[in-house]
Amino acid sequence: MTKKLRPAFWIIGALMFVALARDFLANGRPLYCRIGGEVFWPGVRTVWRAPHLPFADKLLDSIRVYDLWKTYPYEAAVFAPIPFSPGEITKPPLPPGTGPVRPGVAHPQLPPGFRHWLGTDDRGRDVAAGMVAGARSAVMTGTMAMVMAMSIGLLLGALAGFWGDDRLRVRKGSCWLTVAGLLPAWFYGFAAQQNSLDGGGWGEWLKSIGIFLSVMLIFIGLGKLLNRTPFFGKRMTVPADLLIMRLAEVFNSIPALIFIFVIAALLPKERQSTMVLIALIGAVSWTGVARFVRADLLRVREMDYVTAARGLGFSETRILLHHALPNALRSTMVVFAFGVATAVKLEASLSFLGFGDDIHNVSWGTLLNSARAYPTAWWIAIPPGLTICVMVLALNAIGEAMSERTDAA
Repeated sequence: MTKKLRPAFWIIGALMFVALARDFLANGRPLYCRIGGEVFWPGVRTVWRAPHLPFADKLLDSIRVYDLWKTYPYEAAVFAPIPFSPGEITKPPLPPGTGPVRPGVAHPQLPPGFRHWLGTDDRGRDVAAGMVAGARSAVMTGTMAMVMAMSIGLLLGALAGFWGDDRLRVRKGSCWLTVAGLLPAWFYGFAAQQNSLDGGGWGEWLKSIGIFLSVMLIFIGLGKLLNRTPFFGKRMTVPADLLIMRLAEVFNSIPALIFIFVIAALLPKERQSTMVLIALIGAVSWTGVARFVRADLLRVREMDYVTAARGLGFSETRILLHHALPNALRSTMVVFAFGVATAVKLEASLSFLGFGDDIHNVSWGTLLNSARAYPTAWWIAIPPGLTICVMVLALNAIGEAMSERTDAA
């Protein structure tokens, strides 16, 4: 089985390498250049700093402002194998009426080394650079969306499967204040920080998540204080399985693509970012994980070693985390592999339909969308379409192999 899966692992490994090395494979700025005897690394800088941010050096910042990266008379310069940035419309632009440039043609107004290896689209954007950027977008969107879905699915599936409808007993104060804290935590963590999130990066999102968790911890602490009163200190039974499974049925009854696109349509164009897309895909993909975890835990919780752990006086939380849940994680890996493939297709579909700013957020879907203007330009549609197909097939092959091993075990 390992030999059969070797091509699939090679394909996924190659795509991950391209995604991680995007700035070294496709970059419109020189990775290394020498000006006036001084050495600069403007292309390498894009790995950790956004391209639009100014340089400390006045000369480099002037080159950035006037976009003279390819025409400046360097003493020495080394460009990436694909000397164009994803989504870049080169300056000087292609002559009016040129249309898409065929693969392998050198840019007519740049030095001979600046070739469009896979041609350009109708706007003059390099297709090869878009393919490299699409690999990062697909890998990041698929992986992070499924990590989010796995987190939600594991939590809700564990609650539904291990405690069922009659085993989860919580104090009224903790239950009510935890539920009451969700709305203000969401408001202060995300709604009030929306402007920062639109123009910010990972730091702003981590800050918002920290605010959300901090507000929730405050409400949970208040709930513990409220538990000291006679009324709120009484325990109540929460039908976790009933509530969670009904919620999962609601999500399953709505087509994921339509749901995400409707939510995205309500957002202004400038707020349609990759992080929002990841959050939307993750929010609709947790149901499969939750169902698998619930089904396994319904079986595991009745096994002898779980009964023995209860007889030894272990808490239910310890039994779940140390004994029951680890035995239910194997099946979730199968869901993860299939889920990443689904997330990649969703991301490409939404990009094709116009989600986000297709000038800067280049992906395989935006390339397919640009091919609609020139159906005869096969080099715009075939590379991204074929890559999506191959990636999804590789992920499905890995998922099927993992499923067979799980069934055999």
